[in-house]
Order: sequence, then C-alpha cells, then structure tokens
Amino acid sequence: MKSIIITGANSGIGYECAMQMAKLAPEESIIIACRNMTAGKLAAEKIKKETGHPSLVCMELDLASLQSIRDFEIAFSKTDHKEISTLINNAGLQNIGETAYTKDGFEITFGTNHLGGFYLTQLLTPFMTSGSSVTFTASDTHDPLTKTGIEPPVYTSGRELAFPAKTTEKAITVGQRRYSTSKLCNVMTAYLFHEKLAPLGIRVNAFDPGMVPGTGLAKNYPAILRFVWNNIMPVLTHFKKNTNTAVLSGSRLANLAFSKKYADLNGIYFSSGEVTKSSADSYNKKFQNELWNSSIKLINN
Repeated sequence: MKSIIITGANSGIGYECAMQMAKLAPEESIIIACRNMTAGKLAAEKIKKETGHPSLVCMELDLASLQSIRDFEIAFSKTDHKEISTLINNAGLQNIGETAYTKDGFEITFGTNHLGGFYLTQLLTPFMTSGSSVTFTASDTHDPLTKTGIEPPVYTSGRELAFPAKTTEKAITVGQRRYSTSKLCNVMTAYLFHEKLAPLGIRVNAFDPGMVPGTGLAKNYPAILRFVWNNIMPVLTHFKKNTNTAVLSGSRLANLAFSKKYADLNGIYFSSGEVTKSSADSYNKKFQNELWNSSIKLINN
C-alpha cells in the first residue's frame, strides 16, 4: 500500500480533496497532515464514515515550523506505507493584520505558503518513485491579468520576502500582496520541481482552485468581511467565472493529482478545470532560479 499525503486537509478545499481522494484511491493510505490534530482526526473519521476507506490517518504537521516538517518526515519514515504516490501541498494562509512570523523568524505568509511546502517536498522526494505526483495549490491571484481584486504580487528575492522591511502601507494591502506573491512562488516552485524531478518520472503541477468563498482563508479578516465571505459571496459560485465551491475545487485537485485522466499532465498550471497559462512572471527564469537558491539557503540556515 502506498501513501497519499494532503496538507491542510482538515477543512475547506483540502478536506473535500481528501474526500474525493478516498473515493478515487481505496487501496492507498491517505494521510491528513495538519496542525490541529483534533480537527484532523475528526475530518478523517467523517471521510471514513462516508466512504468506507480503510486507511485514513492524521499526522501532525505545522508548515510554519521547519522542525515540525522534519519531525513529520521522521514520523512518516517509520510508518508501514513509506512509498508516496501523491503529495498535495494544499495548506496555506492569508494574513492581513500586523506582520507575523514563523517559529524560524520568516514572515508567516511566505514562510508557510512557500517555504513550508518547498521544504516538505524536498524531504519527501526520496520516498517517491516513477509515477508519483506532486501538486502545489496556487491561486489566480498570482497573475495580475486575472484582476481578482487582490493586490498583485511583487517578486523581489526569497530573502526579502522572508525578512521584509518595515512599511507604512496599510496592513490589508501588504497582506494581500504577500499572499499573491506567495502564490506566485508556488507556481514557480512547481515548475522548478518539475524540471528536477521529471527525469525520475515524478510529475509536478500547480493548481488554481479559483475563488472559493466560505473556506477558512478569510479567517483573519475583519468581522464584516468574514460575514460577506461566508454568507454572501458563495452566491457568486452560480454565475462568476472561476468562483467555485470547496467540493468542486477539492474534487478537481484530487483528480489532477491522482486520476488516470490527467496522468500525462506534467509541469503545467491547471485552472478552471483545464490547462492554462500562468502569469508572465511565473516563467521568469531569473526569478525561478533566485527563488530556488534563496529558499535552499533559508531552510538550511
């Protein structure tokens, strides 16, 4: 039995992805990797009850801690199903309040959304073989041309994103830009891992869930904006392009990562249920190489 690892699968898109994966992969061990073990175990129980999947496991993982990521890799190496068929780097956050930091001192959006998944993938690659897949959940906010209403990304360098200078800009503006930039990093990271892992037969893709109102992404927003996100914006799923329910986006994510239908897709950006061009900056080789090299240095410090 091989293992499927999904980060942030205790709620939202990740939970629905795990639910769909349980239906697609009854013979694989599904690992729900998350910070909140109580929520993770509850999610696993719900999925098992609905699908009858025989092997659903919750394992602790905090992507805002390099030590937690190392601990996860050690714990996984001691399990009975050490070969990974599928890794889905789905967990992420958006902080629009005052600047916060990970346990290692990195700005929390960049540290969690990019460095966490980057480091986890580095550590877990040795457990993969030809036919395995890695998927990074990105966002159309990474591309200014999509006009999402979120502040567009500005890539400078990995180090500057990890240790940003103080600013007098509004926290919501800075927070949105850090989020969209972290999603740009996700896309670039997918392309970089694709280049490095393709010779091993491991496919790597980036996935855009679209706007998915009602999920926990807006949990740090002011009360009125959270109310709109959770109670009003879900109506947009009926008529606004690339505005989706968690069920639809989660199913698309699981299918891209595991379904035989998409087994030939490699090194692509998947949005609105189809292969799509990502932003111009995401293909910038200078940005890509700088991000890879600075990220290696940051996780090894």
